[in-house]
Amino acid sequence: MNRLVLAAWSMLRNQARKEWTPCALLGLLVVALWVPRIHGPIDLRWDGGAYYVLGTSLAEGKGYRLLNEPGEIEANQYPPLLPLIIAAHQIVLGTSDPLVVGRFLRLSSFLAFATYIFAIYAFLRRHLSSAYAFFGSVVCLLNVHTYFLSDLCFPDMLYGLFTVGFLLAYSSEKRWPTQAWAGAFAITAFALRTAGIALLAAWIAEGLVRRQWKAAVIRVAIAAVPVVGWFSYVQYVETSAEYQHPIYAYQRADYMFYNVSYARNVSLNDPFAPDLGYSTFSDRVERYFHNVTQVTRYIGESVSSMRRVWEVEREEISKRLGIEAGPQWIVDLPLFALGCLVLIGTGLLATQGNLIIPLCVLSFISVICLTPWPEQFNRYLMPTVPLLALAMCTAIAWVLEQSRQPPPSRWKSGVRAIACLVVVGITVQQIATTSAVYAKRHLPVQYETRQGDTVRYRLFFYMDSYRALDSGVDWMMAHAKPSDVIAVSMPHWVYLRTGNKTVMPPFESDPIKAEQLLESVPVTYLILDEGLAIDSKRFMKRVVERFPDRWKRVYSDDVVTETGERHEQAFEIYERVRSGSVIVQPETGSLPLMPQNALSEKERHDVG
Repeated sequence: MNRLVLAAWSMLRNQARKEWTPCALLGLLVVALWVPRIHGPIDLRWDGGAYYVLGTSLAEGKGYRLLNEPGEIEANQYPPLLPLIIAAHQIVLGTSDPLVVGRFLRLSSFLAFATYIFAIYAFLRRHLSSAYAFFGSVVCLLNVHTYFLSDLCFPDMLYGLFTVGFLLAYSSEKRWPTQAWAGAFAITAFALRTAGIALLAAWIAEGLVRRQWKAAVIRVAIAAVPVVGWFSYVQYVETSAEYQHPIYAYQRADYMFYNVSYARNVSLNDPFAPDLGYSTFSDRVERYFHNVTQVTRYIGESVSSMRRVWEVEREEISKRLGIEAGPQWIVDLPLFALGCLVLIGTGLLATQGNLIIPLCVLSFISVICLTPWPEQFNRYLMPTVPLLALAMCTAIAWVLEQSRQPPPSRWKSGVRAIACLVVVGITVQQIATTSAVYAKRHLPVQYETRQGDTVRYRLFFYMDSYRALDSGVDWMMAHAKPSDVIAVSMPHWVYLRTGNKTVMPPFESDPIKAEQLLESVPVTYLILDEGLAIDSKRFMKRVVERFPDRWKRVYSDDVVTETGERHEQAFEIYERVRSGSVIVQPETGSLPLMPQNALSEKERHDVG
């Protein structure tokens, strides 16, 4: 008996040791990725500023409103869970100061990130050996968008966490409490992102495929509550008098993506080129199938590295060889091959009876392919990377297992070598990419607060165009009056910094129409940028050139591109000239009003 007890204890200890080692290594990697970026507030650029503004509105008891907009309009684009989390931080801290709350949001993001990585390992460990589970977890951890989005005030990482939580709960014993938890995780994912409807759809489809009709009906009823509730709210906003009679002419234009629902925004052929008109049913079908043909490559990027990284490597090899290392499309081959490997693994999971995982992958991809933003596919796929990593590891394990079956042969040895090369290649590629991102793309930030203090920290992909924007906003805070309205392509971030009402410039190619729309706000300061998420200069440059008597340039700065090329006066601020108004000459650090080709004497940072 004693020998049996000792043997059992020894087995448990060895098992614990096997699990402890990969978990400890993952913990060290998580800490290593976060130590360089633990300081400063969370990144509130792009959508992050919109989420923060909505959270502030909830914390102040104003409802679900965009406080930056004239009239503080009701929002209906994003489900409200992340703004509620932000509001909870503000209420607990007793302030809405983005610097104070942003630091605590960064700490919360670190805790969520660590939880996410360990949850991924637990999920993969249910289906794979500890070695494969560790490799798959590292693939997820070193995915650029995994750690980049954890640095942003975006819901994507939390969405991924609850997706993994759903699959962990679902793969447990088929008892009522675990199924209830699975449903709760799926609903929470939908409350974070509208794309969470894909998880609910997969949950329902799994019951139908297994012919569990009662379970499928119950799931439909449960899923209908949040889905119908949210879309009813969207409809309520769109039929309200406030929506039908906006404060300014283009406030609810379908291309104003922060101010309208996803359904209205994607109804355009190209939301950033509204002149192309609205898409027909055949247009959307064509767009869907075009995206389907491209998504395999993006899947390959999700389990390795971005296509741009592969392109840089090809260019570097070409330089060293002195000749072109193949055509540009050659970098697509390994990405498509990895994507196909993932799809093969997804099929293997289905044949093994793990239907929920392939259905989730299929559902996620179907939702993604409906959108007109293929450039966002890497971000949209980030929450599915644990599933894609599982499928890839399943395929590799199956290939290796088949190659070991007798009789031995050369081709089987070659297959094993290729499988090992895939694992080593992905690991080396991701380590090299992560090292390069932290060394060259984790860049210093500096700007002034409203109180006059200087803020310094680091953010990912803070290129010179963003430095120019923040420097320009520093100038704005010294010159703009509280009543002035600013038109800028990052309105929420500028609102958080200045407190002024901010709007997106109209996406109109006709300068006369665009000027009329700006006047309807009315806009006092017009910011023309180049190199941000939306190059507003391509719309607004024609306006200031067409109406030089109405717009006077009061500030300008050069922008250095990633390749080191300097674009003179790429960032500009124009002030509206009204009859009887006096234009004040800008202070040192901004471009003199005349001549037009004079250079800014601001100190610049070369981050190319």
